[in-house]
Amino acid sequence: MRLSRHIIGLSILSILLTVLVFDRTGLDHAVQDLLFRPAEGVWLLDKDEPVMRLIAYDGPKAALALFGIGCILALIASPWIGWARAHRKGLLAVVLSLALTPGIVGALKTATNVACPSKTQRYGGPLPDLSLLQAYPEGARPAAPQRCFPAGHASGGFALFSLVYLVETASAKTRAALAALAIGGTMGAYKMAVGDHFLSHTLVTLELAVLIVALAGIAADRMTKRFGARP
Repeated sequence: MRLSRHIIGLSILSILLTVLVFDRTGLDHAVQDLLFRPAEGVWLLDKDEPVMRLIAYDGPKAALALFGIGCILALIASPWIGWARAHRKGLLAVVLSLALTPGIVGALKTATNVACPSKTQRYGGPLPDLSLLQAYPEGARPAAPQRCFPAGHASGGFALFSLVYLVETASAKTRAALAALAIGGTMGAYKMAVGDHFLSHTLVTLELAVLIVALAGIAADRMTKRFGARP
């Protein structure tokens, strides 16, 4: 529990630092320029190419949905299944994380009104290229809200950090965290390569996911104790 509180504090600090650093530097553009071919006006990857879209977009989304459903079913069946009963707290933390992380990130995407790289003038779009802390110039505010900060697609992958609550040993927790980092990172990198997100969008999603997973772990612990479930 104490470790989770430390993680919460560090996550909040990390989010603030990431926003400030990327607002004050050209890091986002330095990375994104490597993924764009200005002479042709195209991105490194075509978002409509079916194979990569299946591997890095549609496939992971479907797999995460099925995994979440499986965890919910395991929770429901936990009174009759020994493994599920013994890992009820972990299963609850995973379910909460998989639901809350994309949900909170999705709400923030609407509130922040930040455009995708492909929509900005630097990369051939109509909108000014602004960071989170910059306001649209007079008369240049888009008619429809822009929903590109934080990165939504990677949020489900990074929510898998909650797998650390389902395993016991330190080495298994490390492998679970690395797997979540790899899955979420791959999903985030794909969306950068098709022009949908800057690096800072993905990093903030990663940091938000760590924060939400830590909170989900605390909530799962309190809920299982309150209802007399085995932790």
